[in-house]
Amino acid sequence: MALTEKDILLFESVPWSRESWSMPLLTHPLLATRLVHSGSARGSPSHSSDLVFATRTGTGRGIESHIFRVETHWDLSTWTRALVQGVHAAAEIIKEVSIGCTLNRQDIRLTLHYEKGFTVTREPADQTGGAVLFRYPYEKLKMSADDGVRNLYLDFGGPEGEMVSSEEGKLLQLYSSSKEPLSVFGNYYVTPFYPNIFIFYKKTKR
Repeated sequence: MALTEKDILLFESVPWSRESWSMPLLTHPLLATRLVHSGSARGSPSHSSDLVFATRTGTGRGIESHIFRVETHWDLSTWTRALVQGVHAAAEIIKEVSIGCTLNRQDIRLTLHYEKGFTVTREPADQTGGAVLFRYPYEKLKMSADDGVRNLYLDFGGPEGEMVSSEEGKLLQLYSSSKEPLSVFGNYYVTPFYPNIFIFYKKTKR
């Protein structure tokens, strides 16, 4: 496993050449990745002494989870810090993610911006850009839900803020898994609070 400023790279074995470094088995974007466990292994008592950390990444195919075992508490602390810092650094580098989808049978584009929040625009016929249909900061989001496949529900409060309503037959349908934009949203939302979150994480894990 290796980290770049934007990605997690997974290898079958330690790469010893420049060519092998350029050919990872899997590549996951840090921006869509969360650290979900760090500490003793969960499960049978025979593995209770193992130290592991686990990640979940939202991809166009759904959620991909990985568990990594380390030898020492120092290794665990180092990888935990690198992942948490790497995710939030990636959010500051990649300030915008744009996803094609449909709403009411109309081609639109959902854009997640690091500072500006959600923007939904009509898919433009040319390069001048499409008309803005909705724009909300992250803190306006009241609820989000998905079916685990391609349907995404976002409620910003009030009739005008409910972008997707099954009662009205309106459905925001993505061209790939809904887990990817939800993972990106989660990291964009918490990154401004990152220093406080990490301090709290370190204190509670002692």
